[in-house]
Amino acid sequence: MIREILTDEKGSLSAARTFLLGSLLFMGVLIVLDSTVWEVPGTAYTLLGSLGVGLLAWAGGPRVSQYLAPQVGAVASGIAKSIKEPKRPDLLDNSPEFREHDEK
Repeated sequence: MIREILTDEKGSLSAARTFLLGSLLFMGVLIVLDSTVWEVPGTAYTLLGSLGVGLLAWAGGPRVSQYLAPQVGAVASGIAKSIKEPKRPDLLDNSPEFREHDEK
């Protein structure tokens, strides 16, 4: 069961997933020890959290970017299209047919 989680799509053992699992287990043990025996400073949790986020990005990076990058590109394209100046008609109320009280 655990071996299936730690293997990548090619069936080989993934170093990123292994390190991520090891760091999560270490953090879990550290939290239990912090609540019972030791006094762990908050800086240690900050460093371990940063390490965990880095390992998570490493483990999911190629697969996530494969699906997420086109979506981010589409959103950026939509934003760029909306930023351009909207097209306005050549004549608004400057039309020769427009009279002062014609807003009906």
